Amino acid sequence: MSQSHPKNGKLVLTVIITLTFIVTILYWWAVKLFQVQGLPLYFTMLGLYLFYFMLAWWGLKHEQISLPVTKQLLLKALAWSLVGWVVFVLMIQLLGLVQLAEELLVLQNTPAWKIGAQILSTWLFVGMGEEVLFRGYYLKAFWRHFTVATDRRRMVKAVLLVSALFSLWHLPTRIVSVISGEMDWLTLLVSLLVMFLFGLGFAYLFIHSNNIILTGLVHGLMNYPLIGKETQLSFIILLVAIGCAEIVRLIARKKS
Repeated sequence: MSQSHPKNGKLVLTVIITLTFIVTILYWWAVKLFQVQGLPLYFTMLGLYLFYFMLAWWGLKHEQISLPVTKQLLLKALAWSLVGWVVFVLMIQLLGLVQLAEELLVLQNTPAWKIGAQILSTWLFVGMGEEVLFRGYYLKAFWRHFTVATDRRRMVKAVLLVSALFSLWHLPTRIVSVISGEMDWLTLLVSLLVMFLFGLGFAYLFIHSNNIILTGLVHGLMNYPLIGKETQLSFIILLVAIGCAEIVRLIARKKS
């Protein structure tokens, strides 16, 4: 955990935040201006998230921050995400919000390449890209640069700030929705609050699991859960993953 060049580190952090917001604003402005849709929108979005990955890589390398990626962490991510998804599907089925048979029929009638393309973009690019940048880099970088406080207070401040940035980062696309008439201003404000709360949840999961793969996969699953997306209850997947992380921590405490 090197802090030998804090001023330079703060400069890099500021540049990365600035580029994150400027490029995002320009992207959604261009999408609106040129009415980008279909495959062009799909591939430009992948390019945007590749840019986020590059920004995160730059920041992580400069701060010498390592995000452990092991077979064990990958297996945990897959297992806990699957448990969360199953609980989510069972709950929306029991609540009568979806008819599972009908949802499965829709999936069967959807071309496999479309499902695969959605999984690629949402799970691996959107979910993983946002988490590597916001929780993997920003969270740890802010924690390092908040030097006047206990470790716990520094982390709380970092979580709150990064969650606020995560919420504001969603503002450009929300404004595009307002301009197009798909969303009103009150809904926009509510959605930003929801994004802030999700940011808190993702940060909590990452801190208590130290598993960026899990955090990214859960994020991607929430955005595209295959079944029941319209129920707006996919946050259940996040809550279950947090529960799994807490159970593992409790077991580890008892053993120690």
